[in-house]
Amino acid sequence: MNVERWAQALKEEYPRGLLGEREALVSLLVGKGLSHAEAVEVARALEAQGYAHFLPGEKPRWFFSSRSLDLKALMRALDQEFPEFVGEGDEEEEALAFLAARLGDREVAREVLEAMQAAGYVERAYSPELARDRLFFRFPEALRLLG
Repeated sequence: MNVERWAQALKEEYPRGLLGEREALVSLLVGKGLSHAEAVEVARALEAQGYAHFLPGEKPRWFFSSRSLDLKALMRALDQEFPEFVGEGDEEEEALAFLAARLGDREVAREVLEAMQAAGYVERAYSPELARDRLFFRFPEALRLLG
């Protein structure tokens, strides 16, 4: 099982993520010819190695990153540190700068931001403290319990 190959193929085929609940990834892999046991093994490996990330909530989906990352730690940083961060540019550029600083890669930062937006975790709102709009990150309670 080549986890990186699976991750790349899924990222290319589903650049905006795979809609559905947790079992959607296993179902997809079975549809690609794996036995159910193999599909479960590949799905677990993709998730454990940081290439596949399930985003629960109102718009549940799987996000496939182009490189391995600890999305839960990144969400914790967004929840705890981003409110204090003040960056340059518009609200999206500010969020990208924060993510890129954490990830060391602007393209992966864009992937993460787009996945969170698609999952409904990002809200653009007015910040009275900054006297301008900014992005606010709201994560489902289910993710808080996992961290």
